[in-house]
Amino acid sequence: MKTRKIAIKWFVDFDKEEQWLNDMSKAGWAFWHTNGVIYRFKKCAPEEFIYQIDFDEQKPEKGGEDYVVFRSSCGDKFVHQWKRKIYWKREAAAGPFEAENNISAKLRLTNKAFNYHLNSFIGLTLIAAFAFLVLMPLGRHLPESDFARWLAEFSTGLTYGILIAELVILLPALRKLHKKINELIGQIF
Repeated sequence: MKTRKIAIKWFVDFDKEEQWLNDMSKAGWAFWHTNGVIYRFKKCAPEEFIYQIDFDEQKPEKGGEDYVVFRSSCGDKFVHQWKRKIYWKREAAAGPFEAENNISAKLRLTNKAFNYHLNSFIGLTLIAAFAFLVLMPLGRHLPESDFARWLAEFSTGLTYGILIAELVILLPALRKLHKKINELIGQIF
């Protein structure tokens, strides 16, 4: 029988990620680690744990571990921290996590994720523009050689590859994050 499981997921919406972790727990898989894309689980009794994702508002160099120590002293079990997201669990028998008004923290983290993806989009667009406007014409105007052909083909492939990645990955992520920001703002006001 399998005792460990790896799942590859990428979440833009933190609430959906939290729900998915709780659904995995209901199926008998206890979450213990992630790098934001690869999630690791250990076998557990179905519905043994419930999970909550929280957000550390302290910068790590300013004593962010104080929050983990405080919350652990309240009975919640620290599972993992990835960047500013902190994953907590508790025995399902202890009851659900108390509803926290953590909307402003989620809004800040969502804004941070949006800015990160937007900067990636801008950076990749600049690389594609350089490849299309400089490298491709250079490869076509150099004297006929293997390098000139390679440069023209490479710059063409790089340009199209970046544009496809932006259309398939970054633009949908930016749309989802923008929608989530508007939802969170609506909850605040």
